[in-house]
Amino acid sequence: MTLRAMLTLGRLRSAVLPTAIWAWTRGVLMLYVYNVIPYISHSDITGDVKLYNRWSNILSHGHFPQHDPTWQYPPGAAIVIELPRVVRSLTGLSYYSAFYAMALASDLIIFLLVVYRCWRTADEAGTRQVNYLGAYAYVAAIFMVGPFAFGRYDITVTMLASVGLVVVLRSATSTSRLRGVAIGLGTIVKVWPVALIFGLPHGTQGRRALIWAVLGAAVPTLLLLAMPGSLSFLTQQNNRGLEIESVLATPFLLARPLGYHGVIRDRYGSWEIIGPGTSEIATFCELLTLLGFCWLLWWRRRARLTPERWTEGVYYDVGLVAVMISIITSRVLSPQYLVWVCGLLALCLSLAPLGRRGGTVLVGPCWLLLGTISITQLEFPLLFAPLVHGSVKAALFVTGRNALLVAATIWAGYLLWTRYAAPEAERTERPTATRNVERKAAGVPAID
Repeated sequence: MTLRAMLTLGRLRSAVLPTAIWAWTRGVLMLYVYNVIPYISHSDITGDVKLYNRWSNILSHGHFPQHDPTWQYPPGAAIVIELPRVVRSLTGLSYYSAFYAMALASDLIIFLLVVYRCWRTADEAGTRQVNYLGAYAYVAAIFMVGPFAFGRYDITVTMLASVGLVVVLRSATSTSRLRGVAIGLGTIVKVWPVALIFGLPHGTQGRRALIWAVLGAAVPTLLLLAMPGSLSFLTQQNNRGLEIESVLATPFLLARPLGYHGVIRDRYGSWEIIGPGTSEIATFCELLTLLGFCWLLWWRRRARLTPERWTEGVYYDVGLVAVMISIITSRVLSPQYLVWVCGLLALCLSLAPLGRRGGTVLVGPCWLLLGTISITQLEFPLLFAPLVHGSVKAALFVTGRNALLVAATIWAGYLLWTRYAAPEAERTERPTATRNVERKAAGVPAID
């Protein structure tokens, strides 16, 4: 069904409440951003934008900030960072206001894409009543992340990824091309959208999307390579250690009160723990990420994602699992990384009403992730300074947050396996009571 056919008066009326809640919550967040309402630490909202502004000034002179150790982003990030300066020259807005406007517009686009997906779900389920669970989840998730979601460019990257996940054009060929280009552009801006390729179907459409992803990444990159320092991020990124909020850093934080001689220092734009074994574990993080992605490739082979078996539910679910693997195995786990999760879990939940007929299998992990996101602002910025200064309570809190992220990832991976890749006997011989719990969570009638 086309978007024009979906835009009925009844649909628009049904979307008024989630839209009003989006507008209210974003209004509150922008009051924090502009310091109309005092925030816990306003500098944590504006700090990265100040850095982007400095970088944009360097980029406008035709080269990358190659001598700045905090520049650790792919070449495509220059496009997003430079865009507010272009808006500034056209409108007279400050760089800060132009950046916040770009972030807010990206947030609105993601919200509208989730609403659109909710409408399509209602059509696929054959019902007039639209379930806006995914839209409400997205609105709440970003609100719980806090105002610094608009002080980072991650929300713009999430918008690019959401376009590649949601938008369906008139032909399957055009849709595959759009998906590929969106994944490719997102990858050269902040790498993680490349994880979405694991959910592409086998066959012609999947190969076409992959080819266009390569083109979408390669063409802008080749143009940006003409600027000096375009690949300097590789050196800066390779020198990074264990950021104190990352999953693999938590054992070292917990060991400090027990006599471990580790220090916390500000390096490469983040607070890292430095001591015996940390450099080896930082290297091991890359191996863990590779192993996680190898598991996904094995899962793809077992799942046999032929065009007949492939659904958008598979696409969203695999995307969420892949991104969660990259987050929990990363050397860095900044709070803004959870913005990536906000868009993906909202899209998964927008499919929940479909149940096993093309819906998500990750309802439970999505709710666990929402619960984890709800404590984000307690971890950062409230407890971040105590964590830097060696607070045991702050270290225990971060450990608990990371344990929840790991649990959600393992749970999601298990559900993905049992639904699509486990032997048929394992999928069909589960007790009826177990299957009814899953169906109830997805809003589908139980089996008698």
